[in-house]
Amino acid sequence: MSLGRDTIYNLLGNLLPLLAAAITIPYLLSNLGSGKFGVLTLVWALIGYFGLFDLGVGRALTYEISRRLKNESEENISRTIKAGLALTIITGLLGSMLVYFIIAPFGVVWFQINAELHHEVKLAFEITALGIIPTTLTSGLRGILEGFGRFLEPSINRLMLGTLMFMLPAISIWNFQTDLYTIAIYLISARYLVCGLALFQVRKHVFNKVAFRVEDVKPLVNFGTWVTISGLISPLMVYGDRFFVSATVGAEALPLYAIPQEGLQRLLIIPTALAVALMPRMASVNYNKPELMSMYSRNLRRVAVVMFFVCAGAVLAAEPVLSLWLSEDFAQKSITIVYVLCIGLWFNSMAQLPMTLLHATGNPKLAAVTHIIELFLYIILIFVLSNLFGITGSAFAWSIRVIMDFVLLHYFAKNINY
Repeated sequence: MSLGRDTIYNLLGNLLPLLAAAITIPYLLSNLGSGKFGVLTLVWALIGYFGLFDLGVGRALTYEISRRLKNESEENISRTIKAGLALTIITGLLGSMLVYFIIAPFGVVWFQINAELHHEVKLAFEITALGIIPTTLTSGLRGILEGFGRFLEPSINRLMLGTLMFMLPAISIWNFQTDLYTIAIYLISARYLVCGLALFQVRKHVFNKVAFRVEDVKPLVNFGTWVTISGLISPLMVYGDRFFVSATVGAEALPLYAIPQEGLQRLLIIPTALAVALMPRMASVNYNKPELMSMYSRNLRRVAVVMFFVCAGAVLAAEPVLSLWLSEDFAQKSITIVYVLCIGLWFNSMAQLPMTLLHATGNPKLAAVTHIIELFLYIILIFVLSNLFGITGSAFAWSIRVIMDFVLLHYFAKNINY
């Protein structure tokens, strides 16, 4: 397997969605207005967050398959796969119920949604709940493909889904359907489409006569329990901060924070593409610490150098790009936020490597404990700094959190015994 080739596959799977976002966000913002667009970013966040509400099974499947490929039969691997997919369906159902019965009825108050939009937003959240099961199932299917070292198919799936997440709302508006619940229907339909495609791609391992046993679930749950904690907390601190920001300063001001953050987060496709390709490789050599640490250090340096120049370029290009893309007024109001977020982005990009190493060596507990500690500190930071300094304070809170994340994860990665 070629690390460079697989990294490029992963990278390409995210580039077209980035282009789609650049093209459609100005159109969406101008036609929906700040209030509705702010809610749309919450819908995107819900879909992104609950994609990781899969009990950590996607990551666990990658780990289990990659380490078993050389020594275990195809029948045993198929049992593990089916056990994992059953778990993702169960957790998806739980996620759907949470969104439908808690977030949908109470979110309009929590997120300070304009009263005129309450019914529309509630219905949009209820529709979003229907997309949680295909979202968690797709996460498990992606883990299967990556465990087998098949990175092209999940990259195609990400490319399709990521592009549709931005293009479909624009198509809905172009068809004079600006209601948020109609846009939600478009987005959830895309989820089901991509889930079906991913299921077709692994049909050989799913649609056979092999039945999983209860004991096949145990290793996935043991590994996945701690990944689940990280899987719930980490995206909460990436996407969920928008909910905290909205609750503090209101949904009207959210685009000033959410749009720069959404754009800058897309730059993480570079280290993430490498980390995803490294996961099965690290898992297959986790018995050889010198080789593993050499692989880790070498690739961490690569990410640090590349992302330093990427972040520096983002700082220099931010104001003219935002002025041209959206407006001079938006650029002036959000430029400080961009600068602060870029500092955090550099550290966040490097944090992908120690996180991957901890998962690949069967130590997800350390990453989870780190995120538990960070969550409580981050909630305090974001509320205090947002109240004191508004949206800019929210950006500082996020950057402080990701710097702390990298420092702790890197320490554990370098010092834990494998």
